[in-house]
Formats: sequence, structure tokens, C-alpha cells
Amino acid sequence: MRFTVVTPSFGQLAFLKLNAASVAEQRGEGVDVEHIIQDGGSKDGTREWLTTRPDILGIAEKDDGMYDAINRGITKGSGEIFSWLNCDEQYLPGTLAAVKDFFAMHPEADMVAGDTIVVDAMGDYMCHRKAVVPTTGILRLGRTPVQSSSLFFRAKLVKGPNAILFDPQWKAMGDWAWLRDQNARGARMIRIPRFLSSFVDDGGNLGMSPRAISETRAVYGALSPFQRACEPLVRGADYLRKFLDGYYSQKPFDYAIYDTDPAALGGVSATRRSRHVAKPTFRWKGRKH
Repeated sequence: MRFTVVTPSFGQLAFLKLNAASVAEQRGEGVDVEHIIQDGGSKDGTREWLTTRPDILGIAEKDDGMYDAINRGITKGSGEIFSWLNCDEQYLPGTLAAVKDFFAMHPEADMVAGDTIVVDAMGDYMCHRKAVVPTTGILRLGRTPVQSSSLFFRAKLVKGPNAILFDPQWKAMGDWAWLRDQNARGARMIRIPRFLSSFVDDGGNLGMSPRAISETRAVYGALSPFQRACEPLVRGADYLRKFLDGYYSQKPFDYAIYDTDPAALGGVSATRRSRHVAKPTFRWKGRKH
């Protein structure tokens, strides 16, 4: 089973090096993976760095934003399983091997979603998010209950005559729109109960930007009066599902990511460093859901 990991890139070389290290490590765990970095014209040395990495397919070309870059990377990919991993995200040890085994055990799954650790720019724990298989009702409200860094999907969803790619008109909520469209055509998602990736919250993430707020409001504003009236029921059912699935509970755990301390960001070779989380929390400061 071959994986294609697409990374849209623009001006984040320091984080990109850590991202690439986390992908390359997966090969040492018996996984066949191609890493495609689609760079939109960085001026921070990314293009030069890509020429030193023969294990990466690096493409530098103008794009129309992150989702267009993801589409461009997908069209070049040859994997059976696809994913995208933004520059400030990393795979945890053993992620692709675990996903490979899970897909093999669940041939009915079109998509697999796992749990995510949210860290600050130094790699220290902030909170975690467990994946929740989205319902049509939750998607209709503009909610995206999975983190894209822990989402994997079969090639048939994005390749061939029935492919659904990302709509580049969405600048912040393209992953939501893509999941909505995949859900509408019946693509089946299954949750893998395991932490698969880390995501950096440095306060400037696109998903928490004014553009994201604007697009979310536009989605909500398009709801019918009946759909708005049903919102409390939809949210209540979602909270109950989460409770029954153990979303709100988590035992202390350890995780290891490639270090993002100042030395690593300055260009020193990155190494994984383990951290212990004594008091896990699902509460993400600055986010309402």
C-alpha cells in the first residue's frame, strides 16, 4: 500500500523541515510513501532546500492558495492512500504503519480519521482533539470535526472520473467543503482511536483567521429557518455522540515530535523529543468548538 502525502508550502521553511523529517521517518517503519511538497513561490530558501532532498518531489509553481496547491500535489501523486500535511504539522511515530494496517482491516472505509495533539510553536502541549465522524447535520452547520493532519483517504475519492478535489474558492474552509461533498456522495469515514499527528497553534493559523470566521458565517447564513431551528438538536446529538465515544476523557500520555525549539528553527538538525502530558484537556483556548 503506497501513501502520497501532499504538503502545500509558502514561506514556512523552519516548520517544513520538521514536517519532512516526520514523513521521512515513516519509511523506516516499512511504509512506502512519496512526499510531494507543492511550494507557491517561497523566498525563504525553501526552493534551494528542496534541491537537497532527493527523497521529496518538490514543485515550485504559482498557485491560487492552499487548496489549489493541494489539488496540484494530488494530481501528481501515485499513491493508493492520500493525505495532506501542512508545513506546521507532523506525523507521530508509527502513524502511516497504523493507518496502513487499519485500511487493510477495514476495506469498507473510504476515509480514516485519527486524533490530533495541538502544540504551541515550541512543541509543548496545549490540548488534543479526538476525531469525530461527521454527520450531515454537523457539516451543514459549517463544522469540521476532524483535523486534516490526521485524515487519510483512498485514491478513488480524488482520482479518476468520479474525483472530487478541493474548491480553491474557499480560502479557509476548503477541507470542510470537501468533506461535505464527499459525505453527500456517500464516502464512508471510520475513526482510528489513536493520536496520529501534531498541529501547531501559533495564533496565526488560517483556520482561526478572520477569513475563516467570515466563511463560517456565510455557511451559517445560508441555512433555512428550519435548519436553524434544528441546530440545538443537532448539536445536542453531537455532544452525546462525543460523550459516548470517550471524546471528553483522556488518560495521561506521552508524545514525541521533532523539536521546535529556537535551535532547531535556526537550522540545527531536528530530533524527536518526548513530552509527558499529565493533565490532558480537550479544551482548545481561543476556539469555541
